[in-house]
Amino acid sequence: MKPPDRWWRGLDVAITEALPAGARVLDVGCGDGGLVQHLVGAGLDAVGVDPQAPDHPRLVRSSVEELEPAVPFDAACAMMSLHHAALDPACEAISRLLRPGGRLFVTELSWERYDDRAARWLDEHDGSGRPNSVAAWREEHAELHTGPVIVAALERWFRREGDDERPYLARMLGRHELEADERERIGNGSLPALGRYWTGTT
Repeated sequence: MKPPDRWWRGLDVAITEALPAGARVLDVGCGDGGLVQHLVGAGLDAVGVDPQAPDHPRLVRSSVEELEPAVPFDAACAMMSLHHAALDPACEAISRLLRPGGRLFVTELSWERYDDRAARWLDEHDGSGRPNSVAAWREEHAELHTGPVIVAALERWFRREGDDERPYLARMLGRHELEADERERIGNGSLPALGRYWTGTT
């Protein structure tokens, strides 16, 4: 079983360290609400929005564009949820929902960087039997926004604070123990960095 925090591991720490206790946080594309519950447990006033959100008092089953809170949020996060979104409407909505100077934390996929090095690494570590060739990867991801397209949209609506390369493949496999190896290989150039961590403000 893949760990439930595989996509937001570390993001929770970054958010809680950046914000004061009680800060209002919106998780855009919250999925099952795992990150929301973790942020609440860390002392933040977190809410999630997702068209597929389960029933929970802190989760809203809606698109972010339709959300109308009574009070603006101090921060928002979007965890692997923008690559299939209508980018400008989503970014406009997030910007509208944040207070002036509000923070945005984004983790995303730059799938266009996948190459033969990544395919070989997956062949070594992925026991699922799925095809890991570059051609198969591109066919699977062709309808998603690329990393540069996502960043360009973010920077039309927000002021960038940071844009860092991160591992992705180990999390995709749900194998946290492989992330250090992936990070080392990204550093020495033997793997492409498919993950991205972008931060900005309104």
